[in-house]
Amino acid sequence: MSLSPLAFPQQPVFGMAPLTQHEILRFLQNDWAEYVPRFRRLPAESQATFLAEQGYSRFADLLSHIAAWWRVGLQSIEGYLADPTAPPSEYNVAAFNAEAVANAAGLAEDQVVAAFEAMRHALIDFVKGLPDAAFENEKVVRQLSLEVVGHFKEHEVPARE
Repeated sequence: MSLSPLAFPQQPVFGMAPLTQHEILRFLQNDWAEYVPRFRRLPAESQATFLAEQGYSRFADLLSHIAAWWRVGLQSIEGYLADPTAPPSEYNVAAFNAEAVANAAGLAEDQVVAAFEAMRHALIDFVKGLPDAAFENEKVVRQLSLEVVGHFKEHEVPARE
């Protein structure tokens, strides 16, 4: 299956209104900052259930998947800002996800967590540096909403059981 990150119905992500820079940063600095600790607080059985429901055998694989899409989102936004008429890139989602997991295959979970956190901080810095006009660009706002909020909701760690 080949999809563009923006190849979804042209409506706000998960029924939400377009997000502001402040709201995107809040998600990155608060919700995503708690992602790893929240997962690690789950009992082992709940961790295994969550990962199975997400379709991943290791937490490191899920984190690698998320960070890989964040990199794509960041690159896409740079492209939209350089050329507002640029079409979204197309991806074979299954192949992309498989490659993200394969790239993490030989790494320990703590190494992947460090890479995930580095990417999260890079995305925070990137969003902080975006000009106000970027948040008037529908493609930019949609990409950020998909990568930051949509991805969080898609892979949200359940509350401790």
